[in-house]
Order: sequence, then C-alpha cells, then structure tokens
Amino acid sequence: MQEHLIIDGNNAMHAIPEIDKELSRDRNFARESLLRMLEPLISDGLRVTVVFDGRAGRGSLKKYGHSGSFDVFYSSSSEGADGAIERMVMAAKYPAKICVITNDNLIRNCAYSSGASAMRVDQMIKRLDHSIDQLTRRAKQTKVRRDSIEEPFHNRIEFFD
Repeated sequence: MQEHLIIDGNNAMHAIPEIDKELSRDRNFARESLLRMLEPLISDGLRVTVVFDGRAGRGSLKKYGHSGSFDVFYSSSSEGADGAIERMVMAAKYPAKICVITNDNLIRNCAYSSGASAMRVDQMIKRLDHSIDQLTRRAKQTKVRRDSIEEPFHNRIEFFD
C-alpha cells in the first residue's frame, strides 16, 4: 500500500517564500504554483492530497493532472482545511500510511495521536528535492538504454545499384 501525503495547502503556501510572494498578488496563481511544485512526489509512488480552505458551501475533491494519485480537496466553509485534515486522519483505515505535511503543531499532534506521522514543510521540500533527483536519474538511465538499443539516425538517401 502506498504512502499518502496529506498537505496543508495554505500552510505550505505561507511556508515557501517564493509562493508566499505570489500569494500576496494572486491566491489562485499561488495555489497552482504549489500544485505544480508537488507533482514530482507522485513519481515516487506516493498518493498526494493537498487540502485548501474552501470558500462557501460544501467541500469538494478534484483530481489534479493526469495521475490518479494526486487530489486537491477544498474544505467546507464551516470545517476549514485544518478540520478536514484532522477528519481524514482520524477516519483513515491505515493511519500509519499517512504523513501530514504542515507547520501547524495542533494538526501535527492530531496526526501523531491518530497513528499517522507528520512532517514540517521544509522537510517535505527536502523530500521533493530527492524526488526530482530520482526523476532525473531515471530519465538519464532511460536515455542511455534507448541510445544503446536504437540504431542511430542517418540523414541520407540510400541508392541501390
């Protein structure tokens, strides 16, 4: 069973300086920047759910990108992202497979008390760097294998006698 990262989206946006600057100008653009930044995590076989505070009404869950392993959840206006994360962790069948990413001590304590793990946002960034390194390494290995298998392309016209 794959590990599931539940990320406190608003907390992460404020904790990452580049995205925090974007947040002061355009909240939707900052959210999209965070989601794009997190994409390499799914290449490590992780399930990722980013939780944002919802606007009005009920919460909504949407798939992000082309992977079935990346979800974006907007909490209900009454619950908020913190409450949604706590509910997800407490309702999980296998909380030991969950890692909550936030700098909020109350949410991290809730994760620990439910049997999940927790990580600060800066630790997630280090893990993200590792994921990017793994992707780069795999891409280079694939290229080397492809180059050694395929016959090189020659731009010429064959003339037969």
